[in-house]
Order: sequence, then structure tokens, then C-alpha cells
Amino acid sequence: MVKDIIDGIKSTEARADGIIQDAMKEKAGIIARAREDSRKIADDAEARGKDIVKAALERAREEAARKVEEIAEREAGDVEAVRRDATQRLDQAVDIIIEKMTG
Repeated sequence: MVKDIIDGIKSTEARADGIIQDAMKEKAGIIARAREDSRKIADDAEARGKDIVKAALERAREEAARKVEEIAEREAGDVEAVRRDATQRLDQAVDIIIEKMTG
């Protein structure tokens, strides 16, 4: 009878040790999977971040090119206005000189 009780206790202890070993293995697996998952999440976040930065840089380049084009068009208009004004003044100056020479 006592022997049966002792054998039962030893059997229970052996099962408990097995359960503990299985739990430790499962814990190690969970930790390994969690580390791998976190690495993948970090890699994905980094890739998405790079894509966001690339898109933002492309938008900035496009906006800068558009502004440069606007400025170039405005400058071309200003240059044309100055040229017209200078031509008109030159014509006036020539008329004045001709008038003084003939008059």
C-alpha cells in the first residue's frame, strides 16, 4: 500500500517534470516566433518607411520642377516686357535724334 502511494507520487512527479519540460520548450518556441515576427514587422515598417520617403521626395521634386517652370515662364514674360519697352524707347530716341538733326 505505501509502496503504491510512493510509486504514484513518483509517477506524478515524472509527469510533472515532463509537463514542465514541454512548457519550457513551448516557451522557447513562442519566444523564437515572437522574435522572428518582431523582426519581420520591423523590416516591413522600414520598407514602408522607405517607400513613403521615396514618394515624398518624388512629390517634392515634381513640385520643385513645376515651380521652376512657373518662374521661368514669368521671367520670360518679364524679359519680353523689358525688350518691348527698350525697343519703344530706342525708337523714341532715334526719332528725337533725327528731329534734332533735321530740325
